[in-house]
This record gives sequence, structure tokens and C-alpha cells, in this order.
Amino acid sequence: MNIRLFLILCISLFALIYPDYSTALPVLRQTGKYSDGTTDIFFAGGSSEDKKVITSKAEEEMLLFFEEKDLIVTATKHAQSVSKAPAIATVITAEQIRNIGARNLLDVLKIVPGIGVYQEFVGLKTVEVRGIKTQNAEKVLIMIDGHRLNDPFYAGAMQIHDDLFVENIKRVEIIRGPGSALYGANAFVAVINVITKEADDINGIQATAGGGSFNTQRYNILFGNSTGSLGMEKFKVAGSFDFYKTDGPRLLVEEDAQTANDKKHGTSVSMAPGKTDDWREKYDFNLNISYGDLNFKSKYVDKKMGPYIGATYALNNESTQKLKEMFGEISYKKSLTDDLSMVAKGYIDQFEFDKDWELFPEGYRNLYPDGMRGNPKAKERTTGAELQMDYLFLKDHAVTGGGVYERVSQFDVAQSVNFNPNTGAPLSGGFQDVSNTLNYNKAVDRDVGALYIQDDWKIIKSLNMTLGIRHDNYSDFGGTTNPRAGLIWSFTDDGEIKLLYGGAFRAPNFQELYNINNPSVLGNKDLKPEKINTYEVGAGYRFGKSLEANINYFYYEIRDVIRLTPATGGNVYNNSGGTDADGVEIEFKTGWNEGSYGYANYSYQNARDKDTGIALAEVPKHRGNIGLNFGINRYLNANANLFLSESRERASGDTRSSLPSYALLDLTLTGKNFYKTAEVRAAIRNLFDKKYADPAPKGKGVTNDFPRAGIEFMIEASYRF
Repeated sequence: MNIRLFLILCISLFALIYPDYSTALPVLRQTGKYSDGTTDIFFAGGSSEDKKVITSKAEEEMLLFFEEKDLIVTATKHAQSVSKAPAIATVITAEQIRNIGARNLLDVLKIVPGIGVYQEFVGLKTVEVRGIKTQNAEKVLIMIDGHRLNDPFYAGAMQIHDDLFVENIKRVEIIRGPGSALYGANAFVAVINVITKEADDINGIQATAGGGSFNTQRYNILFGNSTGSLGMEKFKVAGSFDFYKTDGPRLLVEEDAQTANDKKHGTSVSMAPGKTDDWREKYDFNLNISYGDLNFKSKYVDKKMGPYIGATYALNNESTQKLKEMFGEISYKKSLTDDLSMVAKGYIDQFEFDKDWELFPEGYRNLYPDGMRGNPKAKERTTGAELQMDYLFLKDHAVTGGGVYERVSQFDVAQSVNFNPNTGAPLSGGFQDVSNTLNYNKAVDRDVGALYIQDDWKIIKSLNMTLGIRHDNYSDFGGTTNPRAGLIWSFTDDGEIKLLYGGAFRAPNFQELYNINNPSVLGNKDLKPEKINTYEVGAGYRFGKSLEANINYFYYEIRDVIRLTPATGGNVYNNSGGTDADGVEIEFKTGWNEGSYGYANYSYQNARDKDTGIALAEVPKHRGNIGLNFGINRYLNANANLFLSESRERASGDTRSSLPSYALLDLTLTGKNFYKTAEVRAAIRNLFDKKYADPAPKGKGVTNDFPRAGIEFMIEASYRF
């Protein structure tokens, strides 16, 4: 008998015979025997508390069977192997993140099948999933340790977190498909959960410093102590501080929106041809403190950035975006009986933005010698609580249920301008505060309540079913109910087939509901949420320990899409039309010795307008990744990643040529073990300096699209104390 299997069986038997051995063992017992004699992993309260996952030596032995890359919590709120989870999922570990030389979360996501990363017009980056791309990625839920990061105003997380640093990441869990049955709003086409390192993972101090192209600087400190600080054996503390600064690439923009204005008004004020202005400066601080079953975590981000091209697609060099985010969450988890546990948490989040825009440059229309300027500000605060219960019923049913309440408030909404937002005419008093007369939005409150329940039922040894449903009620638009169902058949020990269904929704954001005094972007308080129904079939097989293959088919229908549509008085947000899509994702993974592995994935996605059948513009139908990692020896690791994208078609009526296909090669070389805990990493992006761009929308004047950076490099060194 395999010695690991023998140890696991012994520990499981010990836990059953001595149920009061420790407070951790009841949690293990909930991972243990089903009525048919098989075992599976189930950690009660695993939603936001599972950053470390392993909470006892017994659980550590249980998890010897499961490599970090094979473990996922996000799919069901309890830990299980990816192959058995009722979701099409990918897990990227800290080791993989280091090997590819990832600078931020988006560098991690771009190697995942079905996901693309794009540049947007005001400097932020966004993600596209299965053919769905929007400026703020509001149809993707992003979480840190189960704590949602999507803000109320834009509904996405890209404003703050498009450059989320990676040094404190233990793993990233990505679900492609709906997740509203557990997580509510924005878990529409994907759920991304960043699991961070805690005290046991760090156990000391790690310092990292790096620099590279475009005068980029990065400094990071991780710290963690789990050795009984302050004389308290149950006390653990971990945290991180990250500073990032860059001038950004200066990329050529041949024409912008002001180019057309110059032709119309006989002026010559456009800065095009000119260069993008994409500088950034960011501070990011995280703290995680636990004492026994009590946990406190917090995050603070202060970010400033340039306009890239600008809010009106006109080049300028006098815009500054100031963004802040902070949250604190306190949680308590407890095993109440052998089969029942709970997690209770309360939290406060705050998101702030202060955007000083030079909308058009000096001399615009011969009316604005200092340029047309606008400065919108706002703050959003979310106060919430959640109670989750986990119950192992009849030893075959892992039942998870809970309730959520949130109060979302938008306040300190203010605007200063030097023009009338309704007419575009100059204000006689020049740049001034018009918050009381011509504000762009308003102070509002939103109450959200939700109830959810899920049953993960092991029917027989080879067949597992997951059923769940969640109802959310919003004070500003009403209620929405979203179910899920999954059936997983393990036809052998090495293969499984998944049949999945899920509904999801995306709530209207505060911009779409309440924008005023801007004819180009007017809100609509009667909006309904966007809805999606997704059907998936997945099959996976492991050929021994050296090769794994997965193939997935998906089909989804989106209705009540929120779009800007022409109306009397300007463009108004309305629920208008829908989208259908289907596609296939194929993935291969292989490993041939310690530290050496490879992967390849291919995605086909065919998203189209529901009414016309015309394919959605600006996203590729075919995309792929190929990666190789070589553990050359104990001192040296080499990694290569090749990203492939098919050409992207234009929107209907756009006469520009399609965006061409491209291939990008990244190389990373890591030196380690040469001096104690020191590690040095050098990464080159876009090795062959491929010139490529992401699509700019038609009619905005940026005829040659949003340019992306050519070859760039980054060198980093770290040391653990």
C-alpha cells in the first residue's frame, strides 16, 4: 500500500475514534467518509477563510494527495479537487506565477484559456472572457480571499486592480462561467478569486526590489509570523506592502478626437501625432491578523495614473486620475458540532475617485485657452455582513447556506468644470465647482439582501451532483433569482465528465442608473439587471502522472444587455437586445521531471448579437497559449510563453481594416539557491518587439487604435529573512 495512503487512512480513522482530539479534527471529519465508503475533501467555512487551506497537521496529510494546482475553493465554497469541482476552472499557483515572471494579476490571467487582456482608452486594462469585453470588466467578479473588489460606480474592479501585484498571491482560482448562485452580482461570465499568503506561508520577511523599461520601479515587502508572537500561540500576523511607479510606454497615436475637431473648426491644437501618457504610481498595503477562530484582514490602495489617451479620446498631458480603496473585514469561524460549522463576518469597503481631466487640449474650438477641463469626484461605502452555515447531512450531502446584507452609499459627489456639461459652452466664471447646479451624478443609497443554499451531493462513488440557488433583492431595481446545477461523472479514477448549468446577473451600476447633466451619457433609474444562462459540458482525463487533457464546450444566452442608446436629449442607458455565444476550450498539461512542465491551450469563441446574428466585434474567434518551463538545475529556471491571437473584426459600419493577428513571446530566467534565500528574476516581454494594438471604438477619432508596448524588460531580486 502507498505510504501516503496508509497515513491518510490512519489519520482519518483516528479522527473518527477520537472526535474531541482537537477543534480542527471535526473539520477533517467533514472531509471524510461518505456512506458509500469513499472520501472527498470538504472544509467548512472555506469561502473567505481558506487562504491557507491547511489548518491542521491532519488536514495537511489529507492534502498530500492534492497538489496546490489541483485544489479549488471558489467553485463551491469548500475545498475540493479541480477535476471534481462543478465548474470549468483553472488554478494558477505561486510557483507558476514566479516562473512566468508575472508583474501583476493580468499577466497571470492571460495564460488562462478563454481569457484575453486589453488596453482601454483612459489607461486601465480590462479582461475579455469567452467573447465578452467591456471597458470595466463589470461582468467579471474579482475577489481577494473571497472578499469582492468590484466597486459600485463602475461595477468592475479594473479601476484600482488592473495592476494588482502578485508577490503575496498563493494561488489564483479562475472559474469561467456563472457564479451568481453563490456570489451574487457580477459573477456573470467569470469569477476570479485571489488567494493570498498568510503567516505560515511567509514565516519571516521577504523583500523584493526591481526595475525595468519605462523607468519602472517596484519595491515589495512580505511579512508573516506564526510562532506565537506576544506570548499567544494562536496569534498569527501577515501582511505586505507594495510600491509601484512607472512612466509607462510612450506610444504613437497618429490621430485622435481633436484631429477631427481641428478639421471642423479650422484650428490646429491636436497633440496628434503624439505619444500616450501612461504613468502610474501606486501604494498597496495588506494586513491579516488571526487569533484562533477570529480573523481580521484589511487592504489599502492609493493609486495615481495618467490619461493614456484621455477621457474624450483626445491626447493631453495634464490629466491625473486619483483612486483609493480600503476595506476591513472581521470574521469568526467555528465548528458547532461534528457535522455543523459556521462563518460569520462583517466588513466595510470604501472606494474613492478624483479625476482631473483635461478633456480637450489648450485652444479647443478657440474657446478654451487652457483646455476644456472637468473634475468629477465621488466616494462609495459598502457596509455588510454575511452568515454562512455548512452542514454534512447524512454523510453524503455537503450543504452550504447563508445570508448577506449590504448597505451601499454614494456620497461626496462633486464636480468642477469650466464648461456647461449640457451645452459645451464656456462658463463665464472659468473653472468652478458646479456640484449644486450641474453635478454629473448624485448621492444615493442601495440596500442589498440575499439568501443562498447549495447541496453538494455524492450520489454514488462515481457520481456527484451540485444544486444551488440564490435570491438577491436590490432596493433600486428589485429582485433576481439565479440557480445552478452540476453533474460530475467520474467514469474512471483518471477521467470525468461535467454537465453544468448556471444563471447569473449583473446589477446596473451607479453610473448607468444616476448619471445626469451629460447628454452623451445619461443614466436611467428604470434599468433591469443583465441576465445570462450558461450551459457547459466538460471532459477531462489524466494519462498517468505526465499528461492531462481537458476539453470544454459552452453555450450562453445574455438578455437585457445595458447599452447606451440614442434618445431625446442625448444617449441614455437602456436594456437593449442580447448576445448568444458558443465555443470550445481545449487544454493540455504535461510534466516530465521535477520543475519542468509544459502546457498548451486553444479557445474558440463565437459570440454574436442575438437579434442580427452578427459576430461581436473587436474580439478574436481563435486564441491560444503555449508555455514551457525548464527546471534546468537547482540554481536556474527558464520559462517561455507564446501568446497567439487571431485577427479581430470591426463593428458593423466601421470601414477600417480588421486588426491583424499576432504572436507574442515572453521569456523569464530565474536564478535561485546560489546564496541562501536570494532569488533573481529577469523577464522580457514581447521578445521580437511585435507591433500590435487593441481596438478603439469607431467614431471616436483614434483611427489607428490603442497601441500596445513593444519589447520591455524587468529585473527583480528578492531575499527571505
